[in-house]
Amino acid sequence: MRDKLLKAWGRFSMTHPWQVLIGLFLVAVICLVSVAYLSATKRFTMEMSWSDMLPANDTMAEEFDRILKEFRSASNTIVVVRGEEKEIKRFADEIAPKIEKLTEYVDEVYYKIDKDFLARHGFMLIKEKDLESTADMFANLNLIPLLENINDNFEEEYVGDEEALSTKQKEDEAVRSLDGFQYWISTMDEFISNPEKADEELTVKAIDRFLYGDPYFISQDKRILLMTVKPTFTEMDIEKDVASTDSIYSIINKTLERYPNVKAGLTGNIPLQRDEMYYTQRDMTLGFILAIILVMLLFILTFRMLSVPILAGVNLILAIIITVGLVAIYPGRLNLMTAMFGVILIGLGIDYAIHIISLYSERRTIDKDAPTAMAEALVRSGGGIITGALTTAAAFFTLSVSVTRGIKEMGIVLGMGIICAMVVTMIGLPAFLSAMERFSSKFIKRPFQPRHIEFTALENFGKSVSKHPLRYLLIGFGLTGFFFYQYKYRLKFDYNMLNIEPKGLPTVMLQDTIVDAFDLAIDYAMVTASTIEESYTLAEKAKEMPSFSMVENIGDFCPPLDKQKKRVVYLNKIRNLLDKNKKSIPISSGNLKDLIEQLERLDMNIYELSQLAFLGGQDKVDEKCKSIIGNPESDNTESIILNLVDKIKENPAVSIRRLNKFQKLYEPLLRKKIYDMANPAFLTLDNIPYNIKSRYVNDDEDLFLVNIYPREYIWNFENMRRFSKQVELVSERATGLPPLFLRLIELIGRDGKRATVLTLFIVVLLLWLDFRSLKLALLGIIPLIAGGLWMLGLLSSFGMMLTVVNVIGIPMIVGIGIDDGVHILHRYRVEGFSETPHVLLSTGKAVLLTSLTTMAGFGSLMISKYRGFIGLGALLVFGVGACFITTVLFMPAIINIAEIIIKKKSSKE
Repeated sequence: MRDKLLKAWGRFSMTHPWQVLIGLFLVAVICLVSVAYLSATKRFTMEMSWSDMLPANDTMAEEFDRILKEFRSASNTIVVVRGEEKEIKRFADEIAPKIEKLTEYVDEVYYKIDKDFLARHGFMLIKEKDLESTADMFANLNLIPLLENINDNFEEEYVGDEEALSTKQKEDEAVRSLDGFQYWISTMDEFISNPEKADEELTVKAIDRFLYGDPYFISQDKRILLMTVKPTFTEMDIEKDVASTDSIYSIINKTLERYPNVKAGLTGNIPLQRDEMYYTQRDMTLGFILAIILVMLLFILTFRMLSVPILAGVNLILAIIITVGLVAIYPGRLNLMTAMFGVILIGLGIDYAIHIISLYSERRTIDKDAPTAMAEALVRSGGGIITGALTTAAAFFTLSVSVTRGIKEMGIVLGMGIICAMVVTMIGLPAFLSAMERFSSKFIKRPFQPRHIEFTALENFGKSVSKHPLRYLLIGFGLTGFFFYQYKYRLKFDYNMLNIEPKGLPTVMLQDTIVDAFDLAIDYAMVTASTIEESYTLAEKAKEMPSFSMVENIGDFCPPLDKQKKRVVYLNKIRNLLDKNKKSIPISSGNLKDLIEQLERLDMNIYELSQLAFLGGQDKVDEKCKSIIGNPESDNTESIILNLVDKIKENPAVSIRRLNKFQKLYEPLLRKKIYDMANPAFLTLDNIPYNIKSRYVNDDEDLFLVNIYPREYIWNFENMRRFSKQVELVSERATGLPPLFLRLIELIGRDGKRATVLTLFIVVLLLWLDFRSLKLALLGIIPLIAGGLWMLGLLSSFGMMLTVVNVIGIPMIVGIGIDDGVHILHRYRVEGFSETPHVLLSTGKAVLLTSLTTMAGFGSLMISKYRGFIGLGALLVFGVGACFITTVLFMPAIINIAEIIIKKKSSKE
């Protein structure tokens, strides 16, 4: 029945080509119009978020998406500014208002602490145990008692306490305190050394730095400054991701013209989304063009014709257009996995044209006319094409049982694409060839004659296998054993998400810059709470976990009321002490030695902190300490504290006079600022500044965000797993990129195994139904299994690893690799199982060409900047090549051994 239908269609398409082609082009136009309409109405989109890869009903993915919608601060753009301290601060001050004028995209820019808020409520944000020592430190604001109290507090908090720097927050607080001390000591030195520059303005700066630290979000070495841009939209709005990033880049680049020594770039969720979109679209276009060119070149070189390959290419493009039209309807989007489907279809879809053209060229030299030749070609190749396409499509559709949307949609899209490519080729290619022959006869006045090219090397190989089948079988098993060893014991999985991003991408490289400069990853976990109290409790629970370096929540700026009530006691104590101790005690020759003693004590305390930080691996604290007291390992650094002591000893009378001036200037100013910071008024959400509140509280003020940052490099698998498990202990609602990615890896690994096993089962079932023989069905998958092992072994041998992207190629190759065996087995059934040389000469040639063109198509993925796509392309190239070799190696060898055994049995009988 099938052969009759194929023969009838072969004759019809060759005798009525224009009707067929008009109908095909009409369908393609309808699909293009549908795609344009659905894209314009946002019903066909490209979504690049990793959360979109997870199951549609996954609670972690749903929570992640909910946070992005509720908290626009969860989607951000980070401006990274590098250069000298004064230059980068001036640059930031200049571009911040310009960026904020982009009101369509930008809600606000924050790159400084809210000093006004700290000035009014700073001490209410400090925990009770720290407030007690703070009250003691500011009990007397005269210079000598103040330094003595600072030393007492320093020794109590840091010296000898191994837990003093146990978290990133404690490290940051230590660096901030040291920075304040450094500025304070430098100001004292300035009053002694440059009295003409020592004025109230300098004093105010010293007080502010002492109380609040550096107001800019700047690295410890003062060379890298961060600016966070809060958007008016979420990162899921791709169009605004692109437009806002381009607009900010425009401002930065124009401003940089006046700052030749400053460098600035963008990172964060939004610029990364924009870059992913840009490079994906670019790679799709370049990959598609390169795949077409490579496939056409192979076609032209093989068939020694120009027109036929072009017609096959046009036919394939029509199939891809129709596929896009169907994809636009369902699933209605492209994601990271399906974005390159066009390139994959070029490699796979051209196969069917090769089989038809190869056999048609062969039959054209035998049969009397074109319709008969096409009818015979479709009869001989059609069964293999249909079975191959169905098994490949079935393998892809099997992926749709996956719970992960990325794999499911990839299976659906590629399955539809394979069916479209097969149907369009079977319908359209004969009509294209007929039209070409008619055009050639009418206008060129020369009958069109396809060239039949034979690959005698394959025939000779077939003869050799027929003579020595056992030898080739043993060679095949030996190579399979080697590649199995490479796969089993050397192949590894790369859990680093950044390693699948585009290579050399500035947004990714700047993330590394932030990690190095601030010991802070911008990939973190998030937890939501329904009240401030719950948010605070979750944050305190998170701070107990060893894998977390820093935890942020609204409770840092608006503590729960019960905590504020306890703190009020200490705030009143601070105010009472300030009111009580107003007596000025000037520095004199009688107490100068006490001042020197306290300065030397401070130097020693900072030295001990440096040792503690060095042993604990807190490099930023150690470096900050050494910037104050000098580096003992370097001959070029000195202690600014001991230098100050030397200046005081060198000229005590002048030093006393000038330091008294400093004390007279700072004491009333410092007293007032401390008094204001000890404000006992309770904090509520109403008096929290918008730029702070909006980071942790949604617009309805009924949802509160807790951000949890990892202590260790998060893209190490063990670190990521440990971090994610501890995040889950904090809250079952925890989400964020690291736990999402870990979940995706786990689901893809599970789905991949299930899909591979199920695909193998379906392939065997389809082969059994097609050949009506379980033996032939099992024979068909032997080269496939061996080819799969070769593929994984080759990946390891070339020093590559499996990733969350290329691991999808394993179940894919089951559907792709079976094609070769299907076509070879079909030809064996037609020609006879003893005709190995003839089978390899004819169908072997087509299988070789389809493998080469498929490898060329997949190879075009390797020009992508996306390392994930490069890895996928490499795995698929290895897989297709390996399946071809194992097919022509194992299948003829096994068949010939079986033929020898049958002949021996027959001769005995």
